[in-house]
Amino acid sequence: MILLYTTSKNHVVETLEQIVAEQLPTRHLVRCRSLAELEQRLRRPCHQAEIVLISVGDAIEMQELSAMRPLFIDLRLVMVLPRRHPDIIAWAHKMGPRFIAYADNGHQQVGAVLNKMLGGQSAASAGWA
Repeated sequence: MILLYTTSKNHVVETLEQIVAEQLPTRHLVRCRSLAELEQRLRRPCHQAEIVLISVGDAIEMQELSAMRPLFIDLRLVMVLPRRHPDIIAWAHKMGPRFIAYADNGHQQVGAVLNKMLGGQSAASAGWA
């Protein structure tokens, strides 16, 4: 299961959802729309999250997420940051993500990274699509 955290529905989130659907059609995508919902999901004894995909909206949200850092230990974390601001990047790196993309560039690579992290081959690259 891929756990997607985002508080807003925008073109980046729609692209991420489409990428997961195309690259990893056999993986279940669970969306969390609030920090409380994400925290509740991660505190479950068996949350079954293979990867946590986070789309950060702004610096305030990044600070709130970084306060939840202990919940992300031992999870494969992929982050999409809103922009290349030094403070946001520093907070993101403290969380120990496996990959960081940006809303204005690089979120297209997320599908390939997720696919590789899960050790699979996408349907498109295998010639099944």
